[in-house]
Amino acid sequence: MTPVELQASDDTIQQLIAGLDSLVDGEQAAEQLVSLGRHVTPAVERYLLTSRPRSISVSRCRAVRILGALGAYSSLIRYLRENVRPSDAAVLFAEDAVRSAAALELMHCESPATFKVLLDAVKQRATSGLVQAVSQYRWPESVPVLFHLLEDDLCREDAKEALRKMPQATKAYGLLLLRGRTELSISGSSATRRRRATLQLLVECGIYMNEWSELRVYLEDDDLDCVILAATLGLRVAPPSEMPCIAATLIEASAGMNWAQETEIVELLDKWPQLAHQAARTILVESEIRGKKPDLRSPFWRTLNHFLRFELNRGHH
Repeated sequence: MTPVELQASDDTIQQLIAGLDSLVDGEQAAEQLVSLGRHVTPAVERYLLTSRPRSISVSRCRAVRILGALGAYSSLIRYLRENVRPSDAAVLFAEDAVRSAAALELMHCESPATFKVLLDAVKQRATSGLVQAVSQYRWPESVPVLFHLLEDDLCREDAKEALRKMPQATKAYGLLLLRGRTELSISGSSATRRRRATLQLLVECGIYMNEWSELRVYLEDDDLDCVILAATLGLRVAPPSEMPCIAATLIEASAGMNWAQETEIVELLDKWPQLAHQAARTILVESEIRGKKPDLRSPFWRTLNHFLRFELNRGHH
């Protein structure tokens, strides 16, 4: 091949790379670049690493997919290592899509080195694609980072899904977290989502009776979803002597619940009809002593009535 032909080939590559920006021909340009083979890798890598991130990520995502299709995983690893967070919010959000795309391509290149790059990138700034890529490994090293992301509105569900793939490690860390024995915060409204998600994961993983004693405190949580989840755990494993208190706690907490939460506790306690009926009877007597009148517009009285087998509808009890 002559120097002129080499120059022509380079010109063609640059024209195709420029075409990645096109809304009409961008995908065709990407396909043509892939068809040219690994010869285009240096130019596409240079474009990804040196071109300025913008508020529209389409062309840079195309470059990532080209490198992935060519098996140029070292280029994608370099991108994640060297990526600098843009200061503009719109550009930052767009670049998150590029980082997610790179992570998803790297799911085809499993190795300890790749895992470290992905986990470091998650720590820097998590994205859905990065969390999904890290979760593929199911390595316990990622568990603390994933629990940290339970406060992240954009990545919470991906983090939970990742933690579900490691039930033993998730349970062990979740118990430590709720006992206040990790560096992550569990106190106050700022950590509500983390407490709630952790309790949900423990409901899914399951706990033993001897692990309940330090979790019963969440029956008094400020967040009613946490109360319901703690009660769910307690009804499964708490000693029989604690069951009436758990049922009563749920019924009394219904006073501040929304419709979905009210439905949830009814469905939960319907599995324990005798227990719920006895708790409701005790609460009714206490309410009458305090002079409270039934009001079926209230979620508390509706819930109480349900477990009293609708006695309040008949006007006697």
